[in-house]
Amino acid sequence: MRHALLCSIAALGLLLITAAPAHAQDFTFSSGTTYNATANCSAPVTGHVDWPADNPIWSFDYVRPRESSNSPDGSGLEILNVYYRGFLVFKRAHTPIINVEYDPGGCGCFRDWNDSEAGFAATGIRANGCFADSSPGTVTTTCESNQAGGSGGDTGNFRGVAIEEYDDELVLTTHMSAGWYRYRMRWHFYRDGRIWPEYSFSAATATCTDEGHRHHVYYRFDFDLLEGQAAGGEDQVYEITPGNGITRFTQEVQRTWGDPADGTFWAVRDAGLRAGYRITPSPEDLLLPVDSFSKLDMMAVKYVPGDFGDDSVGCAINPTRSQLVSGESLVNQDVVVWYRASAFHEAGNPWECDIVGPTLEPFLNDGRGRADGEPTLEEFMTNSPIRADARTEGGAIPDGFELEGARPNPFDATTTVRFRVADAQQVAIVLYDALGRRVQTLYEGMTEAEAFQTVQIDGTSLPSGTYTVVLEGTTVRGSTRIVLVK
Repeated sequence: MRHALLCSIAALGLLLITAAPAHAQDFTFSSGTTYNATANCSAPVTGHVDWPADNPIWSFDYVRPRESSNSPDGSGLEILNVYYRGFLVFKRAHTPIINVEYDPGGCGCFRDWNDSEAGFAATGIRANGCFADSSPGTVTTTCESNQAGGSGGDTGNFRGVAIEEYDDELVLTTHMSAGWYRYRMRWHFYRDGRIWPEYSFSAATATCTDEGHRHHVYYRFDFDLLEGQAAGGEDQVYEITPGNGITRFTQEVQRTWGDPADGTFWAVRDAGLRAGYRITPSPEDLLLPVDSFSKLDMMAVKYVPGDFGDDSVGCAINPTRSQLVSGESLVNQDVVVWYRASAFHEAGNPWECDIVGPTLEPFLNDGRGRADGEPTLEEFMTNSPIRADARTEGGAIPDGFELEGARPNPFDATTTVRFRVADAQQVAIVLYDALGRRVQTLYEGMTEAEAFQTVQIDGTSLPSGTYTVVLEGTTVRGSTRIVLVK
């Protein structure tokens, strides 16, 4: 529903890094691709992606915003039938609810929409006009422009979905408008099974946006973990607070993460295979506690076919309406998890871009669970992809090296990466910024064969943005991306 209250204004992998000449920049990404993607601009399901094309790690359908579900407001860039190494993770994941509330004396509140595509810049645009096979780092939206000192506007005329392939990451991007707001939505898929559903709030004009306000986006994750697997069981929803226990929810519930220092997160677990995904708030999400407008940080509900919204006639989410949180049992049911990601936009800076979204990380029981099948904290923290032959300490290193994704990522102060090489050699771990400029050398020295090394990255003196961690060895080279959000 496109309306406003209290305001007279309507809400109008694995590629190689190659060295570049020193006088240009320190490196550039290879422009080759290993994925396969289809696109039909007007179809109910826009297309399908396999990454890599042969023996896919990730396989899923996607829907562009203008064709997305939850009419009439849409639900952004949807992903459907998402498989990791042949195991089902989601039936659908999207953002059906987005709203904003201004400080007293500002522009009131709005319930926005997620189906109006805005122009942005992308390379590799296909003849169909709605899909782009973009070289890494070439997709630019209002968010990037404003972060670089711009003052609104759109960065290009492309409307649809752009895809970028990095060493260990595949990124889908779209750009949407709701009046003066510009919303960038991205799905980051990592080789190790992680998913980062990123959402960014920015603006094309200074109408209202120089007033203090709070953006909220509500993700809807329809988990169907390992459906069809012979040993699979029911999907179970847990709340985990390290040092304070584990709670399983057997009835529909809405929750908050409480004190950020408690480290609360949630998990969906297949009871049969004792594997699943944990949902961890980002540092940015933790900066905006729940209030009477945002109402919740998470809710777990029973799946109801075709029920994607809350039918609210106001700006705020209505979690207690029929078919959302109504006290129904979650035992032996298809479960849906809603998650709120939010950002506070400070007054006086209309061009601020705020980046939010949780990290979804896989876990797999490796013998740490209890004999009665109940999970332990150690099980939830294993960081293991959902597959029986996941790499373990001392396992094979078929690429000659292993450079794990940073944890946490995104981060607001410090993060760490681990690496190892198959053969002993001289290794450097170097940090580059988004323009390919060398920022600092994180590690340099002789590295033993197959021994993991942990490197800490201190971002306290760096500006927010996307950085690349590059492993440069005598015989191997690879990279992983990190996102610093302050």
